[in-house]
Amino acid sequence: MCCLIFALFLVLYVVYKVYEYHKGKTFVGNKNNRYVLITGCDSGFGNELARVLDKQGVPVFAACLTEKGGTELKKHASSRLRVLQLDVTDQDSICNAVEYVKRYLPRSTGLWGLVNNAGLQVLHAPLEFQSHEAIEKCLKVNLLGSIDVTRSFLPLLRKAKGRLVYLSSDSAFMEWPCRAPYVISKFGIEALAECLRRELYQIGVTSHTIQPGPFKTSIVDPNEMKSTLQKAFDKVDEEVQQFYGQQWLKKTKESFEGIPKIQCEDLSPVTNAICHALFSVIPKRRYRCGRICEYYFYPMSLLPEWLNTWYWAMNPQPDAVTPVHN
Repeated sequence: MCCLIFALFLVLYVVYKVYEYHKGKTFVGNKNNRYVLITGCDSGFGNELARVLDKQGVPVFAACLTEKGGTELKKHASSRLRVLQLDVTDQDSICNAVEYVKRYLPRSTGLWGLVNNAGLQVLHAPLEFQSHEAIEKCLKVNLLGSIDVTRSFLPLLRKAKGRLVYLSSDSAFMEWPCRAPYVISKFGIEALAECLRRELYQIGVTSHTIQPGPFKTSIVDPNEMKSTLQKAFDKVDEEVQQFYGQQWLKKTKESFEGIPKIQCEDLSPVTNAICHALFSVIPKRRYRCGRICEYYFYPMSLLPEWLNTWYWAMNPQPDAVTPVHN
């Protein structure tokens, strides 16, 4: 009897997954009436996504941190795309963005999509090198900024029964050494998305996370990483400097040079995933993007914790090389 019940549940599960797969290829209609706000459009995923959606006829509010970023984006977009300045760490800036969006939304229309893309990585180094200011900056942009922007735009999302999309990372399931503040921020993003998925389920607003692997964006620049690591090394106590040593510093900097080799220059796997989350009839809960993320990092994360810890552990010795991932 138990075997029969198990077999029945297995069949139902397979049937549902097949239905979900095929139904997921169906997209909602009238994209030209579904307004989407994207943060962090100066460069990278946000910039590329704004262009892609604009070409599809989606009315986009592209939020840029700098005036220069907005000016450059306008050169590659139609007149339909609207650019606004937004600092996700500044409450006044967020309030101004809300008023701007309200001004251009049709009176009976809410905000269909909010893509929380703005993010940064301040320093790739052990925790002892991370200043309070560096940690705070990372958390304010990557996590607290997304929380504040989401909270401020929720009334407009409720009105449209829209969708929340969060740019997470493979760091949400792989606890990379030397990236504690960044990893913490991405774990927080995943938790935020999960909580909101349950809070907003009954009112029709859905929540989704995108987990990119190594892609070529401005968030990871080997030369800048070397510079910031050197500055951090110079500022720490002499005891810490002696423990890690100049040889460790040199080899860690050299390891940064290997980053471009594993980065994918084609950003379409990420933008396609975001588009699916925004417009598919049955969007996914999470999207892992990139072959390295999907077929290497994620399977590795499922292995026993002791094995993962041993494999990825940093050895702060003169002949050690710090593992680096995007």
